[in-house]
Amino acid sequence: MEIARSENVSPTEALLSLVRTAVGRAAYVDSVLVEIMRSHVEEGGNPLDPPDVVKPWLKESRQERLLAARTAKAAIDAGVMIALTQRMDLEGTLVADAVSAALDSLGLDTDQRTKALSAAHARLLGSE
Repeated sequence: MEIARSENVSPTEALLSLVRTAVGRAAYVDSVLVEIMRSHVEEGGNPLDPPDVVKPWLKESRQERLLAARTAKAAIDAGVMIALTQRMDLEGTLVADAVSAALDSLGLDTDQRTKALSAAHARLLGSE
């Protein structure tokens, strides 16, 4: 993500920053709506019949909330992908440690150990 590179933050941090910005903008738009309605009612307007000036702000509020939701989902998806990647790395390390321990217990010489590790590597890569 370009924003992550330019600000020297991780893509996840960039997404979380964008979520905060989107939520802040949605809150600002809502505060404008509250102020418009407060003024409308103070001037004798019916709170159940808002003035026309509210309509574009309602549309903007919906758009900001949708943007915040999409950005939040992207941040969640990114977090899930990071967690899956970390899990796969951990599982790979566990498999490598288990294979190494099994080979250690057999007392193989260097050539036999290399041959066994090559066979395991080939099988894991699906080339055998």
